[in-house]
Amino acid sequence: MTRPADLPDFSKPPLNEVVLGVQFSPPAGYTQIQAGEVWSLYRERYPRVEEYMPLPPAYELFGLPGMGQTSNQFSFLEGPLHDRYWFLRPAGDELIQFQNDRLLHNWRKVGDSSNPYPRFENMLPQFEDELNALERYVTRLVPQKLTINQYEISYINHIPVSQTGDFRVAEWLNFLKEVPADAEGFQFSFREVIKENEDSLLGRLICEVVGGYKPTGERLISLSLTVRGAPGDSTIKSALDSIVKARRIIVDKFSEITTSVAHKLWERK
Repeated sequence: MTRPADLPDFSKPPLNEVVLGVQFSPPAGYTQIQAGEVWSLYRERYPRVEEYMPLPPAYELFGLPGMGQTSNQFSFLEGPLHDRYWFLRPAGDELIQFQNDRLLHNWRKVGDSSNPYPRFENMLPQFEDELNALERYVTRLVPQKLTINQYEISYINHIPVSQTGDFRVAEWLNFLKEVPADAEGFQFSFREVIKENEDSLLGRLICEVVGGYKPTGERLISLSLTVRGAPGDSTIKSALDSIVKARRIIVDKFSEITTSVAHKLWERK
């Protein structure tokens, strides 16, 4: 892939994590005992494995006032609950999250946070290979394709605050000017419906801002931007096309809501 020339770009972005993902209908013929077979698809690159509680199915809904994300976390499901597995690179900086209805690819800062962001143009082809490998596997179980019903992409930024330790939010975010500098913490979020045109929805943008702390105890602002929605059809190609469009939405929104002073510090090109 080639990065669009008109897309805002930063040499030193405050990125802490990027997530690309899809949700799909549980494949026919798959049972949890076969999770090791799925790991074998990725084990050469991701030799470590960890086990977690599953993510509940989630959908972005549109049409009526107040409609947003819905989850059937509390619905009555037949059959066993499938675990979520993390397949990790040796350093832990990249990982796949897999469960019977979800595949996500994460990059994250680890250790002293010096590991470089591999860039979206490298991450997306890798994620495409991982999706294709999973689809080939489920096709061997029963002749079928992955039936994708949601895509998602998230950029999580950790912005250090001033050396005084105060939350001087307006130095970084141009839409939050009323947060007291000595506030112990704060939380703010907003959601926007994203349209490709008047007749076509791309999904929903979710922005979440939280005043928090680094593991060292230093204060930071966590800025998370996510776009999630249904692809044009249930295919891998359609989901990836939607992720590409959603990436532009996120990068443009990040540039729009952060200050020119911050852009200088992050070395906007």
